[in-house]
Amino acid sequence: MADIDEEALFRGTNDDEDAQGLSSGRSRHDDPWEKGMLVARAVLGIFCVPSLMVLMLVSAYASRARDETKFSVHLAGYEGLNATYTHGHAVSISPVFNLKVRVENPRVLLQPWCYTGGEVTVSYSDVALAWGHVPRFCMKTRAPVELTVVPVGREVGLSEDLRGRLASDWRMGTAQIMADMKLFYEEQKFSSREYEGPSSLHPFQLML
Repeated sequence: MADIDEEALFRGTNDDEDAQGLSSGRSRHDDPWEKGMLVARAVLGIFCVPSLMVLMLVSAYASRARDETKFSVHLAGYEGLNATYTHGHAVSISPVFNLKVRVENPRVLLQPWCYTGGEVTVSYSDVALAWGHVPRFCMKTRAPVELTVVPVGREVGLSEDLRGRLASDWRMGTAQIMADMKLFYEEQKFSSREYEGPSSLHPFQLML
């Protein structure tokens, strides 16, 4: 019986295993599919991370830009402040106000954002005289928005004292009304026009 060199036998086995391992490792690294996947992941990471950062910056900029919105309201006309009927000491009026609203924001640059609409209340001496609806509108790049809002009151009761004060102020040219405009604005994650998101209140003092 021939002598078997056990050390050589086991060394030969280990050498074969090492050779197979190296061959397998080389085959994995030389695989074009694996290389393509690695390149694709690297490219995806290079583009996705900056894009995410830009998106976050744009979102923060848009939130701050909304605070820079400027509103102005002009009283273009009114009627119906004269008494329609008197019952005892109460006087009823049915006024109509024509309000011209201008909205502008120079910081709207990349994407328009919208207000879903709102409501406006016209009052004199803390007594509401008329109510109106503000339509939905969107702010676009450096383009002001102009709206017409018509608050209407129907048979609004006034005390004789308040009616006399209003008439006196009107004759003296010092009569002032308040137009309180409440607006709802869309958040980017909501697209439904029926969604009423956060709101902002804008009071305006107007001369009659």
